[in-house]
Amino acid sequence: DHQPRGLLDRVLRSQKDMTISTIVSFLGVLALMLAGFHGIRHPLIAAAMLAVGMILSFAFATAAVGHLNILSASFAPILMGLGCDYAIMYLSRYLELRHKGESLDDALENTSASVGASILTVAIVTALAFYCATFTKFLGVVELGVISAGGIVLCAIASFFALPPLIKVVDRHVPLAKLPTP
Repeated sequence: DHQPRGLLDRVLRSQKDMTISTIVSFLGVLALMLAGFHGIRHPLIAAAMLAVGMILSFAFATAAVGHLNILSASFAPILMGLGCDYAIMYLSRYLELRHKGESLDDALENTSASVGASILTVAIVTALAFYCATFTKFLGVVELGVISAGGIVLCAIASFFALPPLIKVVDRHVPLAKLPTP
């Protein structure tokens, strides 16, 4: 295997590696959340929110750039690590409020009110940092910056529009004693 590979072979290998990398990132994030939340229900809620954010991000990538190149394909594992932060912040605060005795609806409303600004601030700052890559002259890095910036914002949006309904459905009949303490 000492012969140089063609461009198509390298692109195909890169796509395969990014798929594996994305799956490993997802499983790693899920494993850490399983350990951190001492259960399966809330990490799966976070994973579902992350999946929604990733689907929106792939749609955004298609609309904004139209394709993924060797560099921009790396945005998926990056978003796995950064996008789960919003779910962790939201779920941690929600569970804290529930353990303080708040009802499901009050805890969801107060969670959004208390961590909402923080989640949006972190998302905007992180997206702006990624967007700075658009000032380079290398098109692959520009596309990575655009896709990653949009993906970060979309994961934050998913934390507000996907996470609360998922929590409400999953936790509506769960007694307080059965809720985990992260």
